[in-house]
Amino acid sequence: MVCFLALVMEAALQRLLREQLANGSYREVLSDLEEVRAVELKANGKSWLVRTELPEKAFQTFKVVGVRPPVHVQPLS
Repeated sequence: MVCFLALVMEAALQRLLREQLANGSYREVLSDLEEVRAVELKANGKSWLVRTELPEKAFQTFKVVGVRPPVHVQPLS
């Protein structure tokens, strides 16, 4: 069941990218998303999760699907 849902979601994303993101393909978006990293920082007894900048195509994809991109800094404690 999960594989079927993943296939449906992939097809829907590919369709949205073709329709709304003229300069990006599904593979390019996946490649951009693979570059995103998150690092845990600790200071003064507090922890944060800090992510790298989103590459342009990845950022545009969040906008295309109507999802807010993850925040740059997120408190953990």
